[in-house]
Amino acid sequence: MLITSLAGGGAEKAASELSLNLAENVQRRIITLTNKISYPSNIPPISMKLTLKDTGVITMSYAAVIGIIKYRKILNIYKPDVSLSFLVLDNLINVLSNIGNNKTKVILSVHTVLSMKFRKSRIGRYGKFGINILYNKADLIIVVSRGIRAELIRDYNINPKKIRVVYNPLDIEKIQYLAKDIMHDTWFDKKLPIIINMGRLMEAKGQWHLIRAFSKVRERKQCKLVICGIGELKSYFVKLIKDLNLTNDVIFLGWLDNPFKYISKASIFVSSSIWEALPYALIEAMACGCPVIATDCKYGPREILGNGKFGILVPPMDGRFYEASDTLTPEEDCLANEIIRLLEDGMLRRKISKKGKKRATDFSKYRVNEVYKQVIQEIINL
Repeated sequence: MLITSLAGGGAEKAASELSLNLAENVQRRIITLTNKISYPSNIPPISMKLTLKDTGVITMSYAAVIGIIKYRKILNIYKPDVSLSFLVLDNLINVLSNIGNNKTKVILSVHTVLSMKFRKSRIGRYGKFGINILYNKADLIIVVSRGIRAELIRDYNINPKKIRVVYNPLDIEKIQYLAKDIMHDTWFDKKLPIIINMGRLMEAKGQWHLIRAFSKVRERKQCKLVICGIGELKSYFVKLIKDLNLTNDVIFLGWLDNPFKYISKASIFVSSSIWEALPYALIEAMACGCPVIATDCKYGPREILGNGKFGILVPPMDGRFYEASDTLTPEEDCLANEIIRLLEDGMLRRKISKKGKKRATDFSKYRVNEVYKQVIQEIINL
């Protein structure tokens, strides 16, 4: 299994879960491009020890060339039946490293919205052509949602017969066990409602829209907003919070080994994403029994929430960066109103919590790993 790192992110967590929980008769090992590790694996990963200082064209091109050379050597040593990769750079290395290798089946997986990932990059000009050529060379492409499958077919002309939708595996028992941990944080007050969000502080997650919506909620309700995650937009968020006079009401918890003890005790989990493939955090919140509100962004939330059956969907945010002085957008206003409505309706919260917890079992590692086992066996037998 080839992945850039095991540090944060949904794809990284998926790789970790697969390495830990695939059937015993499936021998597996993770190969990483870098030494960054936050998630566990069945055995220590083999690292190519690359240094990726940025995501620029030169850095990524260098990483691709060195990665192909090193991965070819690893493939020649281990001679795997299947080579499964997780991210765009990993997929490129996987395909090109296996050219001329008829013994190893190539499986690519897609955990992001490619059209959004490349929309501001010079790589994006050539991305569609490159993805069309390289991804169609794979034996199989696993995608994490039906929306991603539709995009690959529609926008990248990928052969539909090569694409299989398989959800990311979730260790629900572990999440629910960790959720029972006691909180000793001085800011925590059982009587005070908590609105929580978890995700990297980056454009895709759209937390500034949530912060702005929270300013209206706070005018009506005594409550706190808790954000779990790290990222490049924190300084913008801190200034926005200060300008909105919310410094005492918004708490940043950073990266957490166990965010579930906070999520399970929150009143509402809000996913404010601008785009997603299949948001892990949303499913984890549901597994914790926390009622959820999510933006109806492409592509995962609507699929997870069953068109609103298992949680509340609100219109997607526009993704523009606003200041405190700017009037709330209609979408932010709608989000604020739904948060207020849910805070004021305990019966609705309990109903959504119960339905969401049941829905989360559809993403159980046992179900998903069985599908992966079948997929791997099918591709080997081709």
